[in-house]
Amino acid sequence: MGAGGVTNHGTYDIEARKLEPIYKPNSKVNRYENGEKKQSRWYGPDGKAVRNRDYSHTSNGKVPFPHDHAWNWNNPMPRGKEHLEPDYENFKD
Repeated sequence: MGAGGVTNHGTYDIEARKLEPIYKPNSKVNRYENGEKKQSRWYGPDGKAVRNRDYSHTSNGKVPFPHDHAWNWNNPMPRGKEHLEPDYENFKD
């Protein structure tokens, strides 16, 4: 990932129901469903996900949108469950 979370290997827009946990190193993928942006995921230099940003999903109004999830590949379940404030400084839309 380049400075300030700017990808230096491209941003990809895809129509999909889910994103892969491992993708092109130092890239970002924006996931759309029926033309609506649902999620962005940033990938680190090893191609592993480092951050998600959710724009909408089923939540019954219990979580704010957008929100982020951090990834920690040292954990058995690497995607964090905690809903974080979007980190716009390090992970730009």
